[in-house]
Amino acid sequence: MRAFRRERGMFVAELDADERAAVAAVVADVAQLLGAGRLEDRGGADRPGDDDAPQTLPPTESLAGLSLRIDDIRAPDDAAVRRLLPDASRNEPTVSAEFRRLTEDDLRQVKTARLTALWDALTTGPADGWPRGALVVHPDAGADLAATITDLRLVLADRLGLDDDEASEALYAELERDLPDDDAQRDSAGDVRRYLGSIYAALSWLQESLIDVLLDELDRPR
Repeated sequence: MRAFRRERGMFVAELDADERAAVAAVVADVAQLLGAGRLEDRGGADRPGDDDAPQTLPPTESLAGLSLRIDDIRAPDDAAVRRLLPDASRNEPTVSAEFRRLTEDDLRQVKTARLTALWDALTTGPADGWPRGALVVHPDAGADLAATITDLRLVLADRLGLDDDEASEALYAELERDLPDDDAQRDSAGDVRRYLGSIYAALSWLQESLIDVLLDELDRPR
């Protein structure tokens, strides 16, 4: 994985095939948690094909449907989804319920559209002229991508039990330790944790590089 950089007017990172597949799997899982179904099961009309593979990750525009519900929406039972769709107020349940009723449908739509754009970019690859593993992002889409990576990290953090800085530091220390040479000393749950933890760490690093490029973009002369 290579960090984001500005190249030819775009933000560009590089992920190898395994890294793209791992991140795309998490993207699809989070989209499913938000009610989008499995992204890989969409019909051909809903997904770019080889002939029109996206040249860049585009900005998402006009995503909010401005739909208004009459009935209340119950807060999500899944703690990971609740991180994505948090209560507006911890102390005022009536305010939280009203805010959720007015905003949750549109918020799910926005988040799902951003996840879908990222999944398409990861699974279709870049247009001709870019390195094979390039993830090419239009500058106007940079903030959307940063927000989407935050959503991925929030879900992974919940699954990994990362509730505070101490837990995060413990995870990084765990990832730095060498694996036992003897397979008998390893357990499947530990392997899954290391796998998810590695994705979490990689996404954190990638997001940091994206934010650096976004900040540099603000300083560029217009």
